[in-house]
Amino acid sequence: MNETHENLTLDPSFHLRRQDCFGVHVNPGTIDNYVDHVQNLVKYRQKWQIFYINVHSLYLCLKDASICRLFRDASLMVDGMPIIALLRLIGAQATRQERVTWVDFIWPLLQRAQIRGWRVFWVGNTPEAMRNGLAVVRSRYPTLTIDGVDGYFDTTAGSEDNRGVIERMNDFGTDVCIVGMGTPRQESWVKENRSLIDAPVVLTAGACLEYVSGAVATPPRWMGRWGLEWSYRLFENPGRFARRYLVEPWALLGMLLLQSLGLRRSGCENSLPREIGSES
Repeated sequence: MNETHENLTLDPSFHLRRQDCFGVHVNPGTIDNYVDHVQNLVKYRQKWQIFYINVHSLYLCLKDASICRLFRDASLMVDGMPIIALLRLIGAQATRQERVTWVDFIWPLLQRAQIRGWRVFWVGNTPEAMRNGLAVVRSRYPTLTIDGVDGYFDTTAGSEDNRGVIERMNDFGTDVCIVGMGTPRQESWVKENRSLIDAPVVLTAGACLEYVSGAVATPPRWMGRWGLEWSYRLFENPGRFARRYLVEPWALLGMLLLQSLGLRRSGCENSLPREIGSES
């Protein structure tokens, strides 16, 4: 049964804390914090977005102000131990448990969705990943109401394809929408279409469905706890991840050093987010 607390305001005490990370706001929280965050947004029918921030997305944000603006008006889940390390470096509070990656987050989220009767709609990834991923989810949570469409449609705002996907999602009565198109395409799609999407919660999940479906091997979880998942992914698919893991971190480090010395302005200046529940 869907949550039905229409037009109520979120308890301000439930807002996740906000930390600045070199000009980009982040919202550290544990898996349980974020599952509860989603639950409260659904319960009170509060429209909001949950994105994730890692070295790749931080690099893109600091490089391009237009990308940084895509990350406004959203809770930013910390996806990567390097971000935790950066937060600690600048004196912010951050713990290892507040590093939340989708391969760990997806199952507690979907378990809560089944328990609470939420309707989940997934958008993105390949047709094969969508088909096989939904089959895995349905076998694990047989009473969960879930559907989705792959990302191979015309995502241009106002296109017939795009309108059809959003209409299907809304007709489904979606409570939680998960979008997996890769950064920054997924954030851009959410921003362009958010006013048309009825679901109270929209989350971006990148390649999560590829891992769920088995199309891509999931790194051993101990590697995630020690910040070594990148090495596993690089070894598995060097063509896909070489630039992301061998070039971008060094470019990011250079940006952060120049910014710290006052020799470079952050690409995220004048891109502060609003609070949940405030007017756009």
